[in-house]
Amino acid sequence: MHVILRLFLCLCAVLTLGTAAAQTAPSSGGGSDRPPADPESASGGVFSDLLEALESGSRLLIEKMQPGEVRDLVDDPRFNGQDSPRATIMTFVEAMALVDRGYDEVGYGRALASLPAGASRAQADTLYGVFLRLGPVSPAALPGEEAIEAAGDTRFVFFPRATEHLWVWQTLETPPDGQITVEKAADGRWTFSRRTLDGLQALSDAMAPLPPRYDESQEGQYFVRVFSPLFEETGLLGWLGFLGTFTVGIGGGILFYRLLRWGAGRVEEGDHSLLARTLRGLGASGGLVVFTILFTVAFGFLALGPVLRPLRFAIPQFLMVIALALLAISLIDVVAAFTKRRIERKGEGHYDRMLVTAIRRILRTLVALVVLLFVLESVLHVNVGALIVGFGVVGLALSLAAQDSVKNLFGAVSIFVNRPFVIGDWIKFKGRLGTHWGTIEDIRLQSTDLRDLGGNIITIPNMLFIDREVENLSARGYIRRELNIAIPYRPDAREAERAMQALMDVFTDDEVLEDANAKGRDGDPHVSFPEFGEAWLTIRGYHWYFMGGEDEDAQRDTERGWFTYLEHCTFVNRKIVDLFGERNIEFAFPTQTVQLIRGNDRA
Repeated sequence: MHVILRLFLCLCAVLTLGTAAAQTAPSSGGGSDRPPADPESASGGVFSDLLEALESGSRLLIEKMQPGEVRDLVDDPRFNGQDSPRATIMTFVEAMALVDRGYDEVGYGRALASLPAGASRAQADTLYGVFLRLGPVSPAALPGEEAIEAAGDTRFVFFPRATEHLWVWQTLETPPDGQITVEKAADGRWTFSRRTLDGLQALSDAMAPLPPRYDESQEGQYFVRVFSPLFEETGLLGWLGFLGTFTVGIGGGILFYRLLRWGAGRVEEGDHSLLARTLRGLGASGGLVVFTILFTVAFGFLALGPVLRPLRFAIPQFLMVIALALLAISLIDVVAAFTKRRIERKGEGHYDRMLVTAIRRILRTLVALVVLLFVLESVLHVNVGALIVGFGVVGLALSLAAQDSVKNLFGAVSIFVNRPFVIGDWIKFKGRLGTHWGTIEDIRLQSTDLRDLGGNIITIPNMLFIDREVENLSARGYIRRELNIAIPYRPDAREAERAMQALMDVFTDDEVLEDANAKGRDGDPHVSFPEFGEAWLTIRGYHWYFMGGEDEDAQRDTERGWFTYLEHCTFVNRKIVDLFGERNIEFAFPTQTVQLIRGNDRA
């Protein structure tokens, strides 16, 4: 058992170990503070972007159903000047949004006015792509004309800023090298610096893994930008290839699963249960792997935009994690079954098998927990630390309501530590609804299942086993029977002596001793004449019924039990009746004497 405990501790350590790495962002200089550009949502992953796109689509639908007044940014722009960092940056962003809508001349004309002389449209496109990946720009976060004059600054750094853009360094594998700044020229106009354009291409390449993020004020445009490449650029052959490969993937996964299930059935017929269990586990995980591979190939037929493109890796990653989890769980089941078989072959105790079952359930739970945390953090990009803290607060609030669950958990621990019974034991327990007799079917973390003599399953909370007595009938090695026999009153004690000798002869009969496994044991029978009854003499005898052999095995380790004991009692009782009849010894029974007297004879 020490080996089992060591393996269990090692597996727990491996499952709970993890690594974490973080990169620090460079410090920024100059300019006023501004709130973060939604770093939580920007690092939320492709699934968060997909949900926002669907939300944008709903806004687009509402806009089409309930059209309102829309400001024409072509003729009436919100920003169109370079008198402050706010005006320059917002003019550029809104102008490039017009380019996206097809107004190239107007859009590029306004956008290039915010760039240094000689800048090209390609550079404007590149800079706008960087802005999209940094998130929507709020004009309230940028210094206006009055604020910049009061500060006396001639240079404003928009990117990088350590506080606002820390999420960029945490998300990207390669830290971006470059910056976005605006400077005040001699004529008072604010434009993007020459240094910004010189390092623009390197900055754009480093920011490419980040998906573009559009302003929510553009209503449904985000939905259109996300899904338009999928429907506009994917041709008929692409969709047919996707659907065909996807269908083949489903069929291949099911076929692989059923083949291994069929093989497991054939192997199990040859009494190779461990191999059959292994094949079943490989069937589920392997079928999912086959589907994942073909599903990844199917994705290659679709033209995905920059937002949906990470799905090619996120979904297969998620499916592969689930497949590995299924494989790990099946391997845990195989190892547990193998260990139980070894324990049974060595003839070790029932407690060892129960411990293996408990470790198996704990390891399965740990695997599920590790997979859940991995999916939340690596696939869905959920802040697991904040989530755990939130659960801690909620758990504190619900602690009073969960007192019974905690007590049941400690009750399960008490059962595994103190071991009052194991699975398969026959116990007598006084519960809330009365006294229960039955066999232990299962021991879980919250409750224990007991099957009574009528075949009903009774679920008993584990906390009841902490402060209540449990009579474990399967742990006994013998049963001592008390037998009382009544004989009629006689004027002398010879009849009682004859009855006592007859009863002792039955108890010491070779057939009786052999049936009771009592030969050579310390439990000698005893017969006495202890008391007088109301209308009879009481002869009391004690004899033993042993469950095992000379090693004093417990009832659970033998084929004997309550019903074999009853058969032994029947055998002994028949012997007593036969012997008492042979020796003309009467049994006392209720009698009533009625004496009839004539009226003249009363005197």
